[in-house]
Amino acid sequence: MWKKILELLAAAGGAVASFFINMPPLVWILIAVMTIDYVTGLICGAMGKSQKTETGYLASHAAFLGLLKKALILLVVLLAALLDQAVSNGAGIQFEAVMGATCLWFIASEGMSILENVASIGVPVPKILLKLLEVMRSKGDVQEAKADNQEEKEEE
Repeated sequence: MWKKILELLAAAGGAVASFFINMPPLVWILIAVMTIDYVTGLICGAMGKSQKTETGYLASHAAFLGLLKKALILLVVLLAALLDQAVSNGAGIQFEAVMGATCLWFIASEGMSILENVASIGVPVPKILLKLLEVMRSKGDVQEAKADNQEEKEEE
């Protein structure tokens, strides 16, 4: 029985590893940034400076919700990758624009959260880094607005 369980775990681990090995670099960067954001959030909670809890200290519920949020971000990235795959199959070309834009937007968003966490702890934040992340995020919003406007014009 234990042998079967170990074999099942090894197979599941192999499947997960093969999925992660083939991920584009932007997804790796997003995972790294999400990890840093989570860790800085835990540090804020340990120092009593968390904005996610009433007391400012660590709370398992807030930490769990943070992990759920990160999992949902990865599901959105997966959806974007599936859309890219659908376009790639239809056009016969390699296409990763939707996933790339989605990853960049979430990287900027998570980066802003890291800076908020670090600033609440009292670490000075370079203004150029804050500005760069704001520009990245706003460019993603502008691209969304352009796409929405284009869709509205096509519907008319």
